[in-house]
Amino acid sequence: MTAELAIDAIQRGLPPLRGRLLWTYRLAWVLLAAATLATLALALFDPAVQPLVLGLRLLKSAIVGAVATVLFWRRQRDPVAAILSLAFLCWTITSSFDFTSAAALPMLLDRLRFLFFAFALLLFPDGKWRPRWTRGVAVLSIAVFLLGVLEAVGLLPTSLFLPLAIVCVLAAIVGLIQRFRASSSEMQQQQLKWVALGLVSGVGLILVARTGAALSMPAVAFEAMFQLGIVLVALGFLVPLLRYRLYDAEAVISRSAAYAVLTVTLVATFAGSESLIELLGQQYLGSGIGQVSGAIGAAIAAVLLTPLNDRISAWAEQRFQRDLVQLKAELPAFLSEAPSGWSPRQVGNAVLPRIADAIHATKLAIVIKGKVIAADGIEIGKVSRSADDFLLRLPFRCPFGGVQGRLLVGPRPDGSSYGKDEIEALEEVLPALRRSLLAALERETAYRSQARMQRSLRAQIAEISIRIRSLELKA
Repeated sequence: MTAELAIDAIQRGLPPLRGRLLWTYRLAWVLLAAATLATLALALFDPAVQPLVLGLRLLKSAIVGAVATVLFWRRQRDPVAAILSLAFLCWTITSSFDFTSAAALPMLLDRLRFLFFAFALLLFPDGKWRPRWTRGVAVLSIAVFLLGVLEAVGLLPTSLFLPLAIVCVLAAIVGLIQRFRASSSEMQQQQLKWVALGLVSGVGLILVARTGAALSMPAVAFEAMFQLGIVLVALGFLVPLLRYRLYDAEAVISRSAAYAVLTVTLVATFAGSESLIELLGQQYLGSGIGQVSGAIGAAIAAVLLTPLNDRISAWAEQRFQRDLVQLKAELPAFLSEAPSGWSPRQVGNAVLPRIADAIHATKLAIVIKGKVIAADGIEIGKVSRSADDFLLRLPFRCPFGGVQGRLLVGPRPDGSSYGKDEIEALEEVLPALRRSLLAALERETAYRSQARMQRSLRAQIAEISIRIRSLELKA
């Protein structure tokens, strides 16, 4: 992207790629892809690279290159996807060199990768400059890119590129947060959640790796963190741009947070227990107790594993899957307090929108004893004709066996099926929903029977009145 195109993009936002711009992007992508393959081929014959490090870089290159190829193939005219695809190709090349590499070409490609990545963050997901101050960040990013180029070719003796680049990326992330808070589109919010997950996990690993390399700590572990961080950032952008499995973001974030907190807690418990036991051993026994302290620390961590996992998982679910938690907690209580005179249709019409909001379902229906009694997102009369469109058919099972009805669940807005957490939440509320529906159905049946008896009695009374009147006339 030339400086003129960048300035024009800042002024008007990015339109879909077409014409010469599209062919320019295709040519640039092919050239960078060829450079990526050449870099990997040269790395195979570099005797200075450790085999394990080489394997990590090749694995990263395969994954990130696949992400760039998918974006190029599936979203060719999307400007944000195009910028990201070029950024990932540049990143694949530059991350195949050591952190401290001073070669000019990798440094220039790293500066170009920064510019692409910063613009992608500022424009994600729809190519619009929101909020307006992000245009200023874009101008600053171009200036930082030019400064980095001058530093890379030796025309400036400064070292300002890296801190200024970090400032630009952090400002772009702040823009992402503001777009998430201001967005009224559920799909866009889900896209931003996936990007946030990839950035938090990926950039966190990259920063840890950079810090470890700067402190001259063991290289292989930090190389693995660095390469994994790049992969996570790439995958964090791939899912929202393809718009598939968007609504799994909460579940993935919840599990990732739970695993991260559990790992840190167990490591801290092990390290603290080992240090404390060794300290006590030195104080009271007069010598170190060696491997015994490590074994006791590991035993303490193992004992705490299950309760910690339960507590941390519950916290993560409450924090990141609030809709499902509220559905499981509030729906049974709502049904128990519903008016006693509600019909099955009224129960269904009150419950189905709550379920749809919690699991992001496009349509729902309730079938009791072969009859559709309520629907959401689809007309009741069309449920039978669209039966194949419902991904889930959860049965209302009687405690003594048999199926008394079904909850029909359609796909999510992106067409994907449901995960384990959503299905478990639905199965947890089904018994309360079944009891409420069957109780309403029994009441409705009783009301109808009573109404029929009253009509019959009124008819009999009317007939008796007619007979009495005829007898009175004859008399």
